[in-house]
Amino acid sequence: MGVKGAALLVALLVGASVLAAIRSCSADANTTTLPIKPKASPPSPGDTSRKVAAVFPLEGNVYPRGGFDVQMSFGNSHNLYSMNIDSGSDVPWVQCQMPTQAVYPQPGRDKIIPCDDPRCKAVLASTGSKQCKSKGPCNYQVQYQDSSAKGVLIADTLTLHLTNGSTVRLLVAFGCGQWVKVTETGALTDGILGIGFGEISIVSQLSSQGLFGKITGHCLNSNGGGFLFLGDNGRLPSGITWVPMIPSDHYSPGPASLFWDNQPLGSQLITVWLDSGTTFTYFGLHPYNSLISTLNGYVSTQPLKRAYDDPSLPYCWRGPQKFRTIADAQRYFKILELRFANGAAPMKLPPVNYLIISSKGNACLGILNGTQVGLKPDENVIGDISLLDLMLIYDNDKKRIGWASTNFCRV
Repeated sequence: MGVKGAALLVALLVGASVLAAIRSCSADANTTTLPIKPKASPPSPGDTSRKVAAVFPLEGNVYPRGGFDVQMSFGNSHNLYSMNIDSGSDVPWVQCQMPTQAVYPQPGRDKIIPCDDPRCKAVLASTGSKQCKSKGPCNYQVQYQDSSAKGVLIADTLTLHLTNGSTVRLLVAFGCGQWVKVTETGALTDGILGIGFGEISIVSQLSSQGLFGKITGHCLNSNGGGFLFLGDNGRLPSGITWVPMIPSDHYSPGPASLFWDNQPLGSQLITVWLDSGTTFTYFGLHPYNSLISTLNGYVSTQPLKRAYDDPSLPYCWRGPQKFRTIADAQRYFKILELRFANGAAPMKLPPVNYLIISSKGNACLGILNGTQVGLKPDENVIGDISLLDLMLIYDNDKKRIGWASTNFCRV
């Protein structure tokens, strides 16, 4: 993960108090409830006759918010829960166990999933949690890179408004949980929407019920907001680059070479994964050091000075005048590229995909040293900042990942 839900920032512990009660309302009369195991089978990977999806607007930004959230409707109430979208993890969960943080009603026994249920096995497989007692509730713990959460797996309805105009309500499994260790950004959300490819992810659950294929994606707007889609949204931009999804625990387009202004940064290929739950991008030790060395040399030729007094990120630079937007700073920086070994078109990262403008008006590097936050030296995580203004498609049916630059990351 990354945030595994949130920005990799300073961790804090969540305290306890009184459980908040949430009013329940009856379901809409014009909705349809699908069984958890419908007779209809999911569309085959080659079936293009059912281009239907659920599309959700996103809220948030890279800086200062630190993430992108979607509003989801679980249960029979009309309450919406703000969940950080996380392509780096599988488990969907909302806060309902810690009194002061609870947003979802305490579930009744009829909603708690037992240990011997296949859905429990799926969540334990995704999280690496210990096997639980056969007759007890399905307890799990999710370990993110910078935080962790625990809870019990429950089943309740999820309401979706589809692109064909219909509304459906499906029974899905998700966590009734709480943060064990949480970042500042994570504390602002009601939970995490795992959209990875594990069997417990919301993408896999909806696909297994025959609603649509095992496809999801997102478009994160550099000005804030964007959209998430589940299923085939049928409105993909032209010029999509498709690469095979390599076997991994994460969505990975495979090994790539790193370039700055067409100059290679090191001779080794780096393997990357895409993670919408991580705010910034994290390089392993060698590519990070190569980037910093190149940047320091290049910046020394520009009218920029290191802003040591800016605590926003490890590397910040002050310009001739305070920067107000990325557009003000981009003239002083070059394009970073990931060139993939499989021959696919490169993923180009202009300054908007690796810089933020801090509250002090400085340009700060949104690419960090992954080894300082516990990543292995060869692990490279492409976070939200480097996914801005890109339409990302995770096509699990065809085992491929696609992306295209776009200026229209709006619903």
